[in-house]
Amino acid sequence: MARRGRASRAPHSLAPPVSRAPHSRASHLRAPHSPGPRSRARAVALLGASIALLLVGCEALLGTAFGSAQGGNFPSPSPIAAYTTGTATITIKGGETIKLDKLAADSGVNSLFGSNVRWTGQSGWNMRLNGAGSEAGFGTGSGFLTFDRIVEDQHLTTYDASRCIVQVEVIDAKSLDGTATCKGVEWYDALDLPFGGGGSFGEGRPTAVDQPKFDAEVTFEAFP
Repeated sequence: MARRGRASRAPHSLAPPVSRAPHSRASHLRAPHSPGPRSRARAVALLGASIALLLVGCEALLGTAFGSAQGGNFPSPSPIAAYTTGTATITIKGGETIKLDKLAADSGVNSLFGSNVRWTGQSGWNMRLNGAGSEAGFGTGSGFLTFDRIVEDQHLTTYDASRCIVQVEVIDAKSLDGTATCKGVEWYDALDLPFGGGGSFGEGRPTAVDQPKFDAEVTFEAFP
């Protein structure tokens, strides 16, 4: 009778591993659904790390702008100007003249990065002026222009900022006024551009789309 008693308990001692095995396999089946959010999180973290490296490098290179003059702390941007109205005219040599009569929201100037002003209109064209008027070393003097254009559901943009020589006459809290001369401007597919623009993160130079180069004379202005 004792042997039969032990024999009857044996199946119960084996039951737990058998019942747990399906749960273990089920957890492996659920695993493929989790990398999506983790991948997005890693992408955001990588982007943040890249920006942090850029800012640390700027602090090391620019010295007085970020060293003792700032008490060892990275400067915070302060507003210089906020613009709500303005116009820009892009006169294509041998072609059309594009008039942009609206400003995008949040167009203005801050002390750290300078201008971030975008003119827009009904033609599918946009023009941006970035980097002008910085007080902390991140600006580029008179800044640089970027053109954007929507053509048959394709977002075209310019890439080589050196193609436009920008001259800003006034940039302060009351107004922004300037001109630019552009030579040999090429269009690129905005989705093909490397992160950071200009190939600054090692992605290499993109290939221009099959559109003719153009020269242009530009005028622009903006007001609060």
